[in-house]
Amino acid sequence: VYLQSLSGGLVQGDRVTLRASTHGRARAQVTTQSATKVHSMERGFAAQCLDLAALDESHFEYIADPTICFPRSRLVAHTDLRVAAGASAIFSESYLWHDPRGGAAMAFDTLVAETAIRRPDGRLLALDRCRLISAFGLSDNPALLGPYRALGTVFAIGRGAATEGVLEAVRGGLEALPGVYARVSHLPAEAGLWTRILARDGAALAAAMDRTWRQCHEGMLGWPSERRRK
Repeated sequence: VYLQSLSGGLVQGDRVTLRASTHGRARAQVTTQSATKVHSMERGFAAQCLDLAALDESHFEYIADPTICFPRSRLVAHTDLRVAAGASAIFSESYLWHDPRGGAAMAFDTLVAETAIRRPDGRLLALDRCRLISAFGLSDNPALLGPYRALGTVFAIGRGAATEGVLEAVRGGLEALPGVYARVSHLPAEAGLWTRILARDGAALAAAMDRTWRQCHEGMLGWPSERRRK
């Protein structure tokens, strides 16, 4: 399923919500037509909420292209992902910052992202929170983002994602990529795995995100996914 937008991105005051789920033994992937731009704002912020669910024995993937934060942009992104014990899911999100005028590397104002992964009964499996404020000196700060200008996260839940074989495949696939700093670890209670990626630019980010998704997909479902046409 390809998501398409006629608005040209997120602008000041936008409130966007998406709800999608799989049931039975369905297999589905939701992706975007291209990157999503978050435009400059005079005041306020834009918000994007995702309500996703993989129920019964289904498999659900949400693999979006990067969100590009423009100068003076402010975005709040919240994802609630519910995965049944017999189901599985792969969820990814990624962000990069860009000034079309060639200005400061960290020209955006604020990025707040939260992902909560739960069972259908509400029991929390994992919670990931990220808050980046450019005024705090993110650029070239070795304690924060260092030289990297792009950030990505991939979660793989259920259906063997917590096995050492999948984790080592993801880790090995990322080690050889240039311009990428990434780490992979297990989620609590053997729920799956979690990958955080820092990249020097959009090309390096895209390569790392694609490779991580492919390794998770093949390890969980047992067959490789064909390249998506866009």
